[in-house]
Amino acid sequence: MIKKILIFILIFFSILPTLAFSQDSSKIRVAIITYIKGNVYVKKLKSELWIPAKVRMELASGDKVWVHQNSQAILQFSDRSTLKLGSNTQLDILNLDYDKDTKKEVSIFKLLIGKIWATIDRLLSQGERVEVQTPTAVAGVRGTEWIQEVLEDGTTKIWTLRGVVLFTAKDKTIEVKEGFKSIVKPGESPEEPSKITEIEKFDEEEKKEEKREEDKGEKERVTPSGAKSSQKGSIFANNSLDYGIFKKGDLTLAKLSFTPELALGPIRLGLDLSLYTNAEDVSYIQARVKYGELNLPWLGVRYGNIDNFNLGYGLIANRYSTYDMDGIVLRLENPKKGGIITLLPSPFNRDENITTTYALRLFYRPLNKLEVGLNGMFDLDSDISKRQGIVGIDAGYYFTRNLVVFATFAQRVIHDGISLEDSRVLSENGFALGLQMSVPIINSVLYLQALNYSDNFVPSYFNAYYEKNKILNLLPSIEESNNRISGAILGFDTNILNIISLGMRYESYNFKMPALYGQFNLKLGERLAISLSYEQDNISLPFQFINNNTIFVLNMVYPIAQNVDAILTVERTYDLYGNPKDVYYLTTKINL
Repeated sequence: MIKKILIFILIFFSILPTLAFSQDSSKIRVAIITYIKGNVYVKKLKSELWIPAKVRMELASGDKVWVHQNSQAILQFSDRSTLKLGSNTQLDILNLDYDKDTKKEVSIFKLLIGKIWATIDRLLSQGERVEVQTPTAVAGVRGTEWIQEVLEDGTTKIWTLRGVVLFTAKDKTIEVKEGFKSIVKPGESPEEPSKITEIEKFDEEEKKEEKREEDKGEKERVTPSGAKSSQKGSIFANNSLDYGIFKKGDLTLAKLSFTPELALGPIRLGLDLSLYTNAEDVSYIQARVKYGELNLPWLGVRYGNIDNFNLGYGLIANRYSTYDMDGIVLRLENPKKGGIITLLPSPFNRDENITTTYALRLFYRPLNKLEVGLNGMFDLDSDISKRQGIVGIDAGYYFTRNLVVFATFAQRVIHDGISLEDSRVLSENGFALGLQMSVPIINSVLYLQALNYSDNFVPSYFNAYYEKNKILNLLPSIEESNNRISGAILGFDTNILNIISLGMRYESYNFKMPALYGQFNLKLGERLAISLSYEQDNISLPFQFINNNTIFVLNMVYPIAQNVDAILTVERTYDLYGNPKDVYYLTTKINL
């Protein structure tokens, strides 16, 4: 046990330089929501949920803001500049950056639909950059006050009230000086600036009603993508063409694929249309749905490969993955009352590669800061002897928006097809207490969890390895319970200026070997990035960095031309004898 504690201390002190660097060497820029009227929602980076916005909420690079009809929001920055968001608006914060050495700030936004009114309280110095992208144009701002609007069909309008705005579309850039306006229609260059004669009132509720022939008989609705969609609708596409070498074991093929991504209002769809050849003839053609997604504040659907699915604060499922198979996550929620989250296997998985795992969470919020939930996860395999099932209950109390304390209990109800009538199954249960804290100053999340469970119960039984271990017949068999096991989990996730992200998780229990997980991401530009993940769920003593439960995944993206990226992905696993087994992809991606 002393050796385990020493390992934990070494790991903990090894991350202190990272935390110190993230706090002292860089200034993290954020936008603060200072005003809300009506219904405004925020989607944080790495989250699948739209949550209600709150006054004084901080927004950083990668976050999204969605303003409903007849609603408004105002964002304020450290230099007291403001960004006012009008009704039916979605704004993506692509990059808020600050260079300590040059003292220059970079602010890049994407306005998908709606209207913004920006006011900068100072003149921009050389090297500073403020840019607002739209589906049809880019506004490079050198002014201190301007209005920008994106209509349903993608048409972009701009009014310069003070200073100068550089308006770019179709490789043409014009200067829109103070007191002038311009417009860009889809597929066209910017129109020559014309003098502003009258500025529409910004607030939608204050506008005088205008009769528009194209709006007659059509009812508009707001979607979470920020678009106002009528009966006609509109489709946005992000297409890419990949070609390269696919290698798996002794099989080497050339691959050519077309991977369009489509969006119709709140619905998003990713396709993979691929051709594989051995240079002599066509080996096979693949046409499949990579993912499908619908995301509203009250309804969410995700189809495709599911990763990082958690249940019961991680006691039942922690980072569960459908592995090489597809699944469906469905969320139905009233943000103030509660809701339902389900996980279902895809009906389109192939017979020889199919998952039969289901999950359900029912949660209710009787108080503003208290949430209670009922959970269940089951593998309903056609082979009765392989069926598994765990149910549980949990409660979480939010002292602040950055600190939650929780308790959770889980009971095994089916093991290898045997039910609670067997005393071995009845004795399989676990309990956990924990807290999770967000630290905005260093852009990090820290979490600590204490557990107690029977020695025949496996916390996080449905994990990233479950489906793989099931295929390999490596799942634990039913056993008698002889002892109770106590343990602790300590972890953190941090993001430095949206350039470097690091996550670590250490688990230690009596009677069991500890586990270690880590992920490192380095982003040096919009198209230059490296990520490396490491997992080992059974650390031996003395510590072995590699064993048969170790997985490495390396992903590198490198731009080789204006619209062309080279992508290398390598996944390495090890057999019982420590021999490595690699699967790698080397592709070239053309952004169309």
